[in-house]
Amino acid sequence: MFLALFSFATYAQGPGSLFVDAGPDVTIECGQDPCTDITANFLQTFETSSSTYTVSSIDYNPPFPFNGLANSLNPDIDDAWSPVDNLPFDFCYFGNVETEFQVGSNGVIRFDVDPGDTGVGSNAWSFDSNIPNNVEEALAEANVFLPGHDIDPAASSSEEIGYEVLGTYPNRVLVVAYYQVPMFSSSCNNLLATQMVVFYEFSNVIEIYMQDKPSCPGWNDGNAALGIQNNDGNIAFVPPGRNTSDSPWTATNEAWSFAPAGAPTYEFAWLDSGGNVISTNPTINVCPDSGGSTYTARATYTNCNGEVVVLTDNVFVSFSAGFSVDLGGDQELCDQSSYDITAEVIDGDPADATFLWNTGETTQTITVTGSGTYSVDVTIDTCTITESVVINFNERPAIELGDNIETCFFDPVVLDASPSNYDPADATYEWSLDGNVLAGETNPTLNATQYGVYNVIVSVADCTATDEVTISQQNIQVSLGDDFTSCFETSVTLEAEAINYDPLVATYEWRLNGSILAGETNQTLNITQAGTYTVTTTFGSCTTSDSVTVSIGNIEIELGDDFQTCFNEQVVLDASPSNYNPADATYEWSLNGTILTAETNPTLIITEVGTYSVIVSIGSCTATDSVTVSSREDLEVSLGDNFTTCPNETRTLSASTTEEGVTYQWFLNGNLISGETDSTLDFSIETGTLGTQIYSVVISLGGCTGTDSVDVNLYAVGNCVISEGISPNGDGYNDSLDLTFLSDRSGDLKLQIFNRLGASVYEQNNYTNEWHGQTNDGNDLPTGTYFYVIDIKSRPLGPAENGVDTDKQETGWIYLNQKAN
Repeated sequence: MFLALFSFATYAQGPGSLFVDAGPDVTIECGQDPCTDITANFLQTFETSSSTYTVSSIDYNPPFPFNGLANSLNPDIDDAWSPVDNLPFDFCYFGNVETEFQVGSNGVIRFDVDPGDTGVGSNAWSFDSNIPNNVEEALAEANVFLPGHDIDPAASSSEEIGYEVLGTYPNRVLVVAYYQVPMFSSSCNNLLATQMVVFYEFSNVIEIYMQDKPSCPGWNDGNAALGIQNNDGNIAFVPPGRNTSDSPWTATNEAWSFAPAGAPTYEFAWLDSGGNVISTNPTINVCPDSGGSTYTARATYTNCNGEVVVLTDNVFVSFSAGFSVDLGGDQELCDQSSYDITAEVIDGDPADATFLWNTGETTQTITVTGSGTYSVDVTIDTCTITESVVINFNERPAIELGDNIETCFFDPVVLDASPSNYDPADATYEWSLDGNVLAGETNPTLNATQYGVYNVIVSVADCTATDEVTISQQNIQVSLGDDFTSCFETSVTLEAEAINYDPLVATYEWRLNGSILAGETNQTLNITQAGTYTVTTTFGSCTTSDSVTVSIGNIEIELGDDFQTCFNEQVVLDASPSNYNPADATYEWSLNGTILTAETNPTLIITEVGTYSVIVSIGSCTATDSVTVSSREDLEVSLGDNFTTCPNETRTLSASTTEEGVTYQWFLNGNLISGETDSTLDFSIETGTLGTQIYSVVISLGGCTGTDSVDVNLYAVGNCVISEGISPNGDGYNDSLDLTFLSDRSGDLKLQIFNRLGASVYEQNNYTNEWHGQTNDGNDLPTGTYFYVIDIKSRPLGPAENGVDTDKQETGWIYLNQKAN
């Protein structure tokens, strides 16, 4: 059995809805009869199992509209039953509990449904018998006739056939309506039928409302029937004049009620303020207390399915003393030590009144310090009014949600608003998040699972306390370290270092250059290639990420600048890395682009010129360098300037060079001088040798050479002697006294010419060949014999001195033969 209790003065959705009304409050004048009658009104309901109904004409006041219902049926289809629909409540009909229904387009409804009997032609229209009837299909297949008659929804596009369930338990209703549906027959399509049936929950009353019921006598004799019949078609209830045999008939603004008429399904009782039954009669005589009394009218309804509904309504019966007393409302005081209660006399003089409090005090105002119910009897003349008020002294709940919280919600955060000065069960709780109340969260604790500002209002009686806490996302951090380089010669492991969370319960997602590395979900990652690695760490609802760029390492090698060599000593190229162990690397050497397959060491001994390249590999790293080795072209040797010598004079050539360890080869006019391998060469040119003699030297160092040459000529003066005569006639032969062979050997050569008388006629310092028979003034001297004195400084002529610096004087005579003499 299901029991529902409702305290409503009226709960009606329509005339067939359950209700109870205790009537208006009653006031008895002070000094008159202290007792009075009170009367309750309520809906009387009866069972349907006896298959009896009371048919009553009721006021035409449709409780619901004919059109605009929520569920449209049979749109523009003639003679059709609708699909089967479920009733949201149990409906008791002729002793049966009905839960399904179908609506026919010809104004009929049935509970004995047939899911296969729907669509055009399924709802028969032709009949000429009264109901009840279980023979003619149009009558036998229906239960409720609103009336049933041949109407044609296909003849119009504006008609409506629909239903809707309205109201709330226990006063729901099923409303089925036909709105402006044309009568069948082309001659009657202009006649529109508008009718409605209402089925009431619990009372099981059926009401039919006809706004317009026209008749078409020219079709089916205008037959129409209004009423209800059982599923067997052998019991029916029809209003007078509304059966088939009464046809043709019409109706406008007419309404009928079909109410079950079996045994009562209700119980009624009056209750006093203590909940005691004091009568079961709707009208009773009551004698209230001096302060007034409350009486409750209670109606209990039992449906055919066993459900029970109890409706109550109260009426207050009091005395009117010509004045009233107001103590103020009940008080729930917070953090207050005392409270003054004043019995305010309204419409009376307090000076004429006496006061008697339940505390024994007799003043108009009392001060109370404890919780309780305080009442006072106020008497003026012979009339006494008793009023009471409840005063509760309460502490404000002491709550503390704590400091603001940063979390990742790996586990819910439990907020606890339990008051420390009350039993938590005695308080009520209202939680909100960001100002929005969290429906259903009424416990002292709250499992918080999202971020925001949480607020709680804790109430004990009317005392409230509030607190709030902000839960924000924890700033977790992960670090992959600084960017670095690697050659991946050994395993490289990245570790997502957890800064401020437990790495063991976090999850990890790794990416390389933005692409997810499937299956890599550990805190560490072994990597084998360069790129930008990113890890996204999830801890509860927090995420953080970090990236590190791993670049291919730089192997530092240096073969040095291009250089020249003579390979006179061992030449070694060294490609050993300065930042790695050379033993960890591999080496590939090449010469002029050709790999030296046997050379795999960090060093290479070279013996020939060319461009040497090396590729050094460590793991994934490579480095390359090259150097061009060429022969030296800068070996320098010097033999000095070209010079002139005297025939058969021994001269020495010295090959001057800064190089050490060189060898020498001497050549004369391109021909090797055999046996000459020193840095000096002694030679002389024989008298009569013609032309320039080219002496050259080649020095060698390893595979390098250097060379120099000098041109040596004989002086034009024969045999390098001082001439005994000159003839300055301009023929190019013996025109002057040529002492070049002496000046070449002297830093300072001085010539003096004297005539036969010993007088000086010519003098010249730094002399070479300037005297051609002239005086110091440039005048020609006469032909004759003259004498000379030659002062020679520095190296004198002749090998005997062998380069020792000395001063020497040569004297002699010379004959001058002028061309004019």
